[in-house]
Amino acid sequence: MKRVIVILALVAAPAYGADVYLRGGGQITGVIVEQTDESVTVDIGGATISARMSSVVRIDESVSPLEMYRERAAGIPEGDADAWRELARWARGRALSSQSLEAFTKVLEVLPDDKEANEALGRIRVGEQWITEDEYYRNQGYIPFEGQWMRPSEKQAIQNERTAQERAAQQANEARIREIEAEQQAEKERIEKQREQEKMYRNPVSWGWGYGPRYWPDPVRRWP
Repeated sequence: MKRVIVILALVAAPAYGADVYLRGGGQITGVIVEQTDESVTVDIGGATISARMSSVVRIDESVSPLEMYRERAAGIPEGDADAWRELARWARGRALSSQSLEAFTKVLEVLPDDKEANEALGRIRVGEQWITEDEYYRNQGYIPFEGQWMRPSEKQAIQNERTAQERAAQQANEARIREIEAEQQAEKERIEKQREQEKMYRNPVSWGWGYGPRYWPDPVRRWP
């Protein structure tokens, strides 16, 4: 029961910013959301990273940019587009890309036609309206393929080339297999021929009246 109470107390504790320095030179900067004797968890904005305390050299508490962003965002009055724009620029200058986009989205909720906010969110102006990049390319007849926008004919050309390369590789592989099989067959025939020759030399020679020696009689030898 005591363990549960401690954990709840840690979770309920207010978050604070910090720089967590790790062995080997690593560093995690963000808002500490939980810290125990075993580990420390840091919210870096859009994600959390945990590190074992045994790998932590020191923790310098500070007011992190992420914490400052959250505090400023909480104090912006409803409908104040200029305040959200200022906060978006501030967040972008401190590498808080997710928070910057969030703030620019707030700007668009008040001013849908705002040029800076639309461009920051990757929107493109077509005529009198702003559309997303996906909508723009699809309207132009492009399709997504492997992380790029391209014409259907370009996609087909790439696929045809890959198919041709795969077919050529397959044919080359099949040719190599046939070559290896031919070499194996030739080696098999050579071994069989060699065995036949060895067998012939081991067997006696027929003289017509029976089997005799494989050699001619020694002319020097006298017959009784």
